[in-house]
Amino acid sequence: MDRVYNNVMRAALAVILFATIFLALPVSAQQQQKPADPKVNVSAATQQDFKVRLDQYLVVRKKAAGETPAPKQTNDPAQIVAVEEGLVAAIRAARPGAKPGDIFTPEIQATFRKLLAPELKGGDGAHTKDVLKDDAPAGVVLKVNGRYPDGKSFPSVPSNLLRNLPKLPPEVEYRIIGKNLILRDTGADMIVDFMLNAIQ
Repeated sequence: MDRVYNNVMRAALAVILFATIFLALPVSAQQQQKPADPKVNVSAATQQDFKVRLDQYLVVRKKAAGETPAPKQTNDPAQIVAVEEGLVAAIRAARPGAKPGDIFTPEIQATFRKLLAPELKGGDGAHTKDVLKDDAPAGVVLKVNGRYPDGKSFPSVPSNLLRNLPKLPPEVEYRIIGKNLILRDTGADMIVDFMLNAIQ
């Protein structure tokens, strides 16, 4: 009977000792044994950052538009250009230090490339690249706050690529120039930001 009692006591002491050692571990050591949280979606967080940065631009744009004469209904190209140039000047004054990457940050660029990549693979992807190549205007200089060059065509963006990118408000649009993605202000005809080698 004493032998059985001693064995039971040894087992109980072993359990208590194990529990004591485990509870004494630092919290970080215990956390290392837990799997990563699958709820964290890096792509969604990056797209949210893109929306925040775009909204900040739209606030600046709205203020600039309020400081320029309201456009009138006209078919006169000279008057249309004059209104656009007035808006561009006001936007430039409101964001004088604007530079590439203010909206298309490196993280956002990496996410956008991943979003576009599936549509650029295989036979359908080759066709999409051919469309982009055929539509690409030559000699477009990419410059933040710069006007889109007069006389240059606006290349279409295949619908399959647009579906994979975050939707935009009417004040701005995506355009793809060769392999580069630009964010264009539709009312000011101005390049808001751009990313190189979006198409790979």
